[in-house]
Amino acid sequence: MLLPDRNAIDRLIRNYRAQERHVLARPCDLSARRRFEDTAYTLCVLMGERTALAAIQAAERYLAKPGPESRPASAPVVTAVAPGAVRRGRSG
Repeated sequence: MLLPDRNAIDRLIRNYRAQERHVLARPCDLSARRRFEDTAYTLCVLMGERTALAAIQAAERYLAKPGPESRPASAPVVTAVAPGAVRRGRSG
């Protein structure tokens, strides 16, 4: 499963929170609302959630987990699989 870039998620969360404050302060500003909704939609897509609230919560949980950069140096890292190593099933 592909995981989103942690820096991008962090940046999106910060933008989301700033835009949320702006929209709450100026609810009639349609361009601000549109930017806020676009950011919320992007978070939903990246986090695989249907609502902005679920997406922001999932994003915050994702950032709270230790990332691959915090893995100990002795931990094995698999980067590729040899072409003949994957066994393919037959269809039909």
